[in-house]
Formats: sequence, C-alpha cells, structure tokens
Amino acid sequence: MRITQNTTANNTIYNLQQAAAKISQLSDLTASGQNVNTPSDNPIAAKLLVDIGDKLKLNSQYDSNMSKATTWLNYTSTVVTGISDIINQANKVAGTIDSGSSDPTLRQSVHDQLVDLKSQIVDMANTTYGDQYIFGGANNTTPTFISKTGDLASGSNTVSIADVTGLKAGMKVSGIGIPAGVTIGTVDGASNSITLVDSTGAPVNATATTTGSALNIYAGDSTQIGVEINQNSTISLNITGDRLLTGNGSSPSYGSTDILTTFDNLIAAVGDSSTASNVGGITTGITALQSSTEQLNNATSDILSRTTRLSNMTTLNDNNKNTLLSVVSSVQTVDYNALGVELSQQQTAYSAALASTAKVQGMSLLNYLPIG
Repeated sequence: MRITQNTTANNTIYNLQQAAAKISQLSDLTASGQNVNTPSDNPIAAKLLVDIGDKLKLNSQYDSNMSKATTWLNYTSTVVTGISDIINQANKVAGTIDSGSSDPTLRQSVHDQLVDLKSQIVDMANTTYGDQYIFGGANNTTPTFISKTGDLASGSNTVSIADVTGLKAGMKVSGIGIPAGVTIGTVDGASNSITLVDSTGAPVNATATTTGSALNIYAGDSTQIGVEINQNSTISLNITGDRLLTGNGSSPSYGSTDILTTFDNLIAAVGDSSTASNVGGITTGITALQSSTEQLNNATSDILSRTTRLSNMTTLNDNNKNTLLSVVSSVQTVDYNALGVELSQQQTAYSAALASTAKVQGMSLLNYLPIG
C-alpha cells in the first residue's frame, strides 16, 4: 500500500487536533476544578451527579421545613409557659379567698385580678408568629379567640349579644350556662343574637339564666399543619387553641378542661363588692385550675417530644447531606497534582508533534534527488 504525502498530512493534522482537544479538556478541568463539566465527559458520573443534585435540593427543603417547625414550636412553647404562669398566679389569688370572705373589698380585689388574668390568657392565646395566629389551626389569619358579653335565658338556645361582629356559624362557644361542645348555629345581625347547636346541628339550650355572661368564642379550627421532614414522614408544627384551652379535639388530646370557662366560673364564685362568695364554687374552680395546669403540661410535653424528634431528624438530614457532598467531591474534585503533570506532558508532546510536522511537511521530492 502506497502512502501518499496527502495521507501523511491528513493523519498528521488529525493527530494534532486530537492532541489540541486533549489539552483543551485538561485546561477546562484545571479552570473549573471539576472532573465532569458536560455529560459527554463521563455519562455515568454525570447521571450520578444529577441524581445527587436532586437529593440535595430535597434535603435543603427538609432542612428549611424543620427549621420553620422548630422555630414555630419553640415560640409556641414560650406562650404555653406564659399561660401556665398566669394560671399559677390565678391559683395563688384564688387561694387568698378559698374559704370565701365577708370583706367586700377583698372580694372585689380578687374578682378584678382574676378578670385581668383571664384577659391576659386571651391575649396570649391570640399571639401571632409573623402574620399568623399560632393557635388558630388553618384559620390563622384572624384572632383565634373572641371575647363577647351575652345574655342567656335558661332553657333557650338563643343568646343576645350587643355586638356580633366577627362571629360566624361553626365557631365554638363556651361560657357560664353553655354546655360543653357547643358551636354557633346562626348569627343574626338584625337582632344581635346567636343560636347554640351541638356537633350535629341540633339546638342546645342554656342551662342557667345569666345576664352579662362572658362568652369565649374559638374562631380557629382543629387543623394540625403538617410539614414533610423526610420521605413519607411529616410532623405537625402547630398546637390548636381548642385542644389547648377549651379541652376539645383529639389525636392529640391534652385534657377536657375549658380553661377560659373555668376562669368565668371562678370569677362568679368569688363574687364582688356587692355579691357574696360561693365557697363551693371557689373550691371547684381551684380544682379546675389544677386540671388546667395538667392540661398545659401535657401540651408542653407534646411540644418537647416534637422538638426532640426534629432535632434528631435535623442531625440525620445533616449526615445525609454530608454523605452526598462527600460523594460529589470524590467524583467531581480534580487531582491538581496529577492534572498538572498530565497537562505538562500533553503540551510537551504537542509542541514536539508541531515541530516534527513542520519538518515533514517542509520536505518534497527534491529532497531525495541527487545533486550534480
């Protein structure tokens, strides 16, 4: 087979192009510090890196979810602790008059203190985190608890209220003379009244005649907002006000005490400057306050359990992240020492090839003809 000068030239150019491409690739690796810059560099490694990238994004979302849940629960814990402190203070105040008192000044003082402490609980129960009411469940854009004053007639399911603003059907309502588990059936703005119904919508009558009764209305719902913290694993970041303060709800249930109505009953039992004390009512109220403390302690334990789980999952998530990053590093990070040696060798070989090519391409038939 005769090898022509054209064939030699083509082969030489092809080899030079391949050497130049290799030098370019090595230069790209040096500049980027990564072994895989395009899928064609290493298709298997490229697919692995894409898969790991997706997992790292998911890992980052889990991390964000857990951070939000932890902050929310820590904030909730602070509020629950504050409410517990208020109830402890109410126990001390009520203890000063546990046997009743004939002193109208003392009765009025204790009455006023308990009214103020209940008002503080309502304020704390309407705490917001950002623009969300933390105890409202899914209905967290409006105040969670609404306080109203109404007139109840024994044997009637209609309650007269001077101002029905903000009230809606379905809201849970409690107060002296209102049985447990009652909600608002209808709101009549013309007559300024509401009707009382049970969970099935059947009318519920007040059990006592009470004028100027304090009505405690829960405007939230029972929704526990869950966030994903790992694949197929979620955790609730909130505690709802009905479970915490009205003694309703399940899974979890912290107790069955309506804390706000407990205060109302205790305030009524203490009496005031013109109303005598009801010793039996005070005793019952103090006992109910102790049950309220246990209810809040149960909520605190639930918060602690959730935050512990979040802490453990955060550690696991960080370990997974570090493992994935280690794999990425082992696949992607270039060995600059080896790369430098290889690049130097390729450049030397390329320079030598250029020099040889210049000599070969410069020869012709005249180089082989005898002179003279």
